[in-house]
Amino acid sequence: MSSAPASESALSIGEIRTGLVAHSSQLSMAETVRLLDLVPGEQVRHAARPRAYAVSPQRLTGIDCFMPSHSGRRVRGVGTFATRATLTGGLIVQSCSHTTLVPSSRPYRQAWSHYLANPGVAEYLGRLRLEDAAAGFAQAEHGHLNIEMGRTAESTIFNLQRSRLLDGRQPLHAPLGRWRWALQPVREDGGPGLYRFTVLPEGTRLIRLSVVWPDVSDLLDLVEDLALHDWLLDVVNRQIERARPGSGDLDRTLQHIGPVIDHLLHHWMPKARVQPGLYGLWDAFDRFQGLTRQWDLATDRIRDHVALNSLRLVLRTESEWSGTGSR
Repeated sequence: MSSAPASESALSIGEIRTGLVAHSSQLSMAETVRLLDLVPGEQVRHAARPRAYAVSPQRLTGIDCFMPSHSGRRVRGVGTFATRATLTGGLIVQSCSHTTLVPSSRPYRQAWSHYLANPGVAEYLGRLRLEDAAAGFAQAEHGHLNIEMGRTAESTIFNLQRSRLLDGRQPLHAPLGRWRWALQPVREDGGPGLYRFTVLPEGTRLIRLSVVWPDVSDLLDLVEDLALHDWLLDVVNRQIERARPGSGDLDRTLQHIGPVIDHLLHHWMPKARVQPGLYGLWDAFDRFQGLTRQWDLATDRIRDHVALNSLRLVLRTESEWSGTGSR
């Protein structure tokens, strides 16, 4: 995995896709490792606590294109972006493609061997304003078009879904969550902060962060964890809308709420794989977006509705028994 050091002349950018693996039940750890064995000869990293989690070896894709720019400036960049897939709880699949933009040590394009020796790094040839590049990639709707990392992230998940290890039956309908992000280093005295968070009309989340942190792999864990919990909240709210609690249609309610209880609620575990030094950024995003508050409201609504329906069933059963006894 790339762990390019952060500096004031570097910018890390990437895209994440989050969804449910195409399987009717949770995969075991052995099955998870087999599913994520994407690169022969390299190991799948995994852990069982605090919850089951595994991450694939990274794959590299070469790029030679213009760098993102909000102003339309055309600065060439050459290098690679790295893509990895993760599986959380044997059920939630994510794919993240990312690269770190750094200035080139030469004013010209070098041999591919040079770029392959620095995986997950793209060197820009010319003067690149990182503020402009970050705004172009993670604030503008079409700022990612020069670097199509999102397509690679999606194709990685689609290829995993075709594995013979999977039965192709998802426990509920859950569309892919889409995140595009830019992480810009700041000085030690600058402090971490949330720049901007935007939701595009078609649902893609755009986020810009500033952070004092030297390791890109830790930043990936942070953004993947944010994307996972944002996706969980979105899927649960969608299922509640489909269930239409209070409509009187108990079968419809259970059809949509049942899978949420069985497969999703227990995966809410913020910061489970985030380094403690980055908790502040997670908490800042949570305060800004109110993820935990919304999650608590959604889960309380589900539990209250289940309790109410259980009471209704008990009363209905007692009424039916009373009617039978009176006859």
